[in-house]
Amino acid sequence: MPPVVISVEQLTKYFGRTVGIEQISFDVRKGEIFGFLGLNGAGKTTTIRLLLDLLRPTNGRAVIFGLAVLKHSYEIRRRCGYLPGNFTGYGHMTGSDFLSLAADIRGTVPPLQHGLLNRFEISEDTLMQKIKHLSHGTRQKLGIIQAFFHKPELIILDEPTIGLDPLMQEKFYALLRDSKKEGCTIFFSSHNLAEVEKVCERVAIIRDGELVALETLDGLKQKRYRRLFISLRERVDHLELPGAELLKHKDLDYEFLVKGDMNDLIRRLSHLPLENVIFPEPDLEEVFMAYYRSERHE
Repeated sequence: MPPVVISVEQLTKYFGRTVGIEQISFDVRKGEIFGFLGLNGAGKTTTIRLLLDLLRPTNGRAVIFGLAVLKHSYEIRRRCGYLPGNFTGYGHMTGSDFLSLAADIRGTVPPLQHGLLNRFEISEDTLMQKIKHLSHGTRQKLGIIQAFFHKPELIILDEPTIGLDPLMQEKFYALLRDSKKEGCTIFFSSHNLAEVEKVCERVAIIRDGELVALETLDGLKQKRYRRLFISLRERVDHLELPGAELLKHKDLDYEFLVKGDMNDLIRRLSHLPLENVIFPEPDLEEVFMAYYRSERHE
């Protein structure tokens, strides 16, 4: 089994009486693309800032590369790449000057030699413009380049595809896969469920500062809700299905959200005048929203 790169134990951060995160624990292993999911304000960015020692925890601890973050943050950051949320760069600098500064700080060669500028279609003319005059998408591409160009062991990404068009998003996902093949570990914080489903192997779901799920994608889908679509040949009064919540009903068409014993459900379906049944594989969005809808009831 690959070694653990990030280990978080009972990590907690309070801002006065406000909970940032509370007693969250998880591990991320070498070469893994780990998805960290949550709605805005759930605690994703707070967790990242604690991992990078940009905030200090109220309780608990984080260990990266086997080093305690509180004691070895400089060494840890030296071996990391980081893209913060809402990346803006230094607006008064040109793109070229900014990337040269990043290379000087890292003590490495300019990123032009790594092919990232070509991959993300950053032209020489664009690099000569001040960052404050660039589009949101172009600034985001510069942020991605500065996080990846020095070939770090660990890359921490906070909402990395905001502002990217679909073509650039696909190029970014390809970069993640290439980096994984080279042994890089990637911590990928997002609320974009579709992209996490494309590239991540395991996910943690954070809600209101608490970790409510830590699973492989397949395991998460099997445990949570699925949608069921049925069409009837004739009307049935007061249709109810065991372990299912009715979402929509129009004429003879029904949509349910299902959780529970599939045997009971199938037995009930077998007694209905069915015209059609569709029971699709759940996507991650349905799984994700199920936690935000159902955990309060549980």
